[in-house]
Formats: sequence, structure tokens, C-alpha cells
Amino acid sequence: MADPMKPDDKGQPSRFLKYSGMATQMLGTILVFTWGGYKLDEWQQNKVPVWTLVLSLASIAASLYLLIRSFTKQ
Repeated sequence: MADPMKPDDKGQPSRFLKYSGMATQMLGTILVFTWGGYKLDEWQQNKVPVWTLVLSLASIAASLYLLIRSFTKQ
């Protein structure tokens, strides 16, 4: 059985490392944008968390776009 952490024959990182990096990047992007929206709502004293909703949905859309784009490049 092949080691999932070991580079493949071409010297490229294994799929496990590649996909876990993508997941970490997606999670980080979503968390940062959501936190930014929360802080904007807090600063503007909004009763409805408009910025939190907008930025969190925009970050999810952007993350999915980048994920799909990276899959189609392969």
C-alpha cells in the first residue's frame, strides 16, 4: 500500500496533501470573510446581520469557484 504522505513518481505531492490543502484554504477563506462580515455588522450596529450573510455566502461561492477551477486545470 502506498504512503499517502509520500510524493508520487513525478515528484508531486500526494493527492491527500493536495486535497487537504484545498480544504484548509477553503475553510480559512470562509472563516475570514465571515468574521469580517460579523465585525462590519458590529461596527455598523445592524440588527440584521447583512454583512455576515453577504460575505459568508460570497466566500463560499468564491471557494467553490476556485475548487472547480483547480479540478478543471488537471
